[in-house]
This record gives sequence, C-alpha cells and structure tokens, in this order.
Amino acid sequence: MRIYDCAIIGGGPAGLNAALLLGRANRLVALFDTNNEHLAFELQESISRNGNAAIEFMQAAKEKLNQYPTIHSIVNHNVRVIKQSDNKLFKIYAEDGENFLAEKILLTDGAKIQTDIPNIELYYNKSIFTSPYGYGWELKGKKLIYINESGDVAQTVKIIHNLSNDLIVATNGHEIKENEKRELENKGINVIADKIKEVKGHNGVLSSIVFQNGLEVEREAGFITPSTYTTNVIGQGFSCDLDEHGLMVVDHFGRTSEKNVYAAGDAAQPAPTEIVLSEATGIQAAMTINTDISIERY
Repeated sequence: MRIYDCAIIGGGPAGLNAALLLGRANRLVALFDTNNEHLAFELQESISRNGNAAIEFMQAAKEKLNQYPTIHSIVNHNVRVIKQSDNKLFKIYAEDGENFLAEKILLTDGAKIQTDIPNIELYYNKSIFTSPYGYGWELKGKKLIYINESGDVAQTVKIIHNLSNDLIVATNGHEIKENEKRELENKGINVIADKIKEVKGHNGVLSSIVFQNGLEVEREAGFITPSTYTTNVIGQGFSCDLDEHGLMVVDHFGRTSEKNVYAAGDAAQPAPTEIVLSEATGIQAAMTINTDISIERY
C-alpha cells in the first residue's frame, strides 16, 4: 500500500493551499475532498476574488493541483482516520472502501456550528452568516438580528451596528452581562434573552424569528456566534486537546497536542473565519509539516 507523506482531510481553502505547498515541496500528498456545500456563495472579503463564486474558485484551484504528480486528490465526503498501534502511521478509510496510509495528518475539513435552534442550518451562508465582513455590504440597512450564545456580545454588535440601525440581539436563552445589555439598550438595540423556537423564511432567505414566549420579529438577515463548534473529522485513537468551543487546540505553527496531527482553517479557529485567513493557516501548517519531515528524516 502506498504511503503518503501527508494526508489532508478537507478540500477547502486551507486544505488546497496546504496541498499546493507540500506538493511543490516534493512531498507525496493525499488530499481528501470532503463536503464543501457550505461554500455555495460568492467570495466578497478579498480584493483578489471579490464577487467570484466560491465553488467555481475551488474547482479551478483543484484543476491546478492536478498538474502536480505529487498530489493525489480523492473525492470522498466521509473518511475515518485511525491511528495505528505502532504510532508511526495513520490509516485512512474512505467511504468507497479504499484505504490509505500516511505519516502525517492535516485536518482542514472545517467546523460545524452547534446550536439547538431548529432548522437554522437552512439559512447558513444564504441570509445568516458567521462573520460581518463577507456580506456586510450586501446587508447594510436591512432588518438584522445577531444571535450570540457565547456571552461575549458587545464587540461584534458594534461592528454589525455600523451596517444597520435596525438591529436586534438574541441570546437564545444564554446569559448576557447586565452592563452589556444596558449599553446595547441605550443605543436602541433590543436584547431578547428568550430561547428561539423557530426560524422562518423561504429558500434560505430569512423572514422572521419566533421565540418561545410567542414573540415573532420580522428580520431579513443576520449573524450568529454559537456557543460551541464541532470538528467534522471522524477519528479513532486520537487524543487532540480541544478548546472550550470544541475546536482543536494548535500552536502558532498548526501542531495539535497529538504527534503528527496538524490542523488548520475553521477546524482550529475560534470561529469560522474569512477564506483568506483560512488559506494562510493552511500554508503555515504545510510549512510546519514539511519542516518537521525534513528534520526527522535528515
């Protein structure tokens, strides 16, 4: 069975850039292209890609990677990574039954928002976003809602409030500091602490939010900061440290607490970030992996 220098789990911005750097460094790379449905929108936050469709950009990037014989792209939406008993290699099980071996693992398959709000995932990256930068311009002046379950509200509210004065904050039953609540209400921002019962809309376009107490507020779009995230990769025998949000803890170079396991992109970020920042973490992690391999084999 062929042994790869590195298996990259996730074909998003971080994974693609990491594969390019490692492939061009003459490392044998297996890039597992997992589900990128969350990229079904336009890239707005980077001057080099403003207005480009994310999916089209990703497809073009993957075609470029195919030029390198060192990069083996594998389309599988579900993979499992198993740590081998000898602690030297990892075995990757693809959903089509094919198996692979790799010396290093780079996890870049993102993170999933974890919240108990019913059906809110139908609106992700269509009218409810995790960052006010990617679609702030398109949402300016609209009736907005900011859902925050993390307890750290004020800073992001100040950014969103610059986009629209018609803003409501909802905590979905989570606590908010009394001084923060007073500060927001003094600015005319209504804070609703009741749990959200239902998100209403059509084809991903938000129309209103219904709360458990019966209150229904008309909203056109919004943003969310959930209390926790979950990483997508399914692994056995891993012992990577996770932070309070459920994301992988990494050092400044992309190393996790597990030897030979690295993470980049949303899987290791405190919140889903702009695409260009995810790309940068993928490049940094790939440089770290290449350096580690070079030192270990010298």
